[in-house]
Amino acid sequence: EELPADVEFNIIAFNVRNYPWQLKLLPATAENKQNALYFIAAQGLGNATASYDALDAALEFDAEAVYFLTDGAPHGGRITNPPAIVKAITQANTYRRMTINSIGIGVGPSGNAFDTFLATLAQHNYGEYQRVDQ
Repeated sequence: EELPADVEFNIIAFNVRNYPWQLKLLPATAENKQNALYFIAAQGLGNATASYDALDAALEFDAEAVYFLTDGAPHGGRITNPPAIVKAITQANTYRRMTINSIGIGVGPSGNAFDTFLATLAQHNYGEYQRVDQ
């Protein structure tokens, strides 16, 4: 809701597969932001967390930054090993230099594999990592 109108954005929901809200970035008009909120509210729970697939899809947009918000460790998708995901995404992002920020919800103890994955992903891709503990 706080995005300025001169910013463009999109949302990719993911679990077993990706569910993009739009096929391109759209301006953050009041109408688009409202429609994006409806899209988010319509998402159900899934039984997988295809992190690599979502990140790879996000790199296809001509964006300045990605905010990777997740509540589950990688499970499902083309690459499931967290260090392999970081390596592949960092390599794909080498020339794009897109900022990838990661936000982990209910990550668990500091330093566990999920926490390390999100921190390393952000660190290697010009971003920041934020934990949201419950």
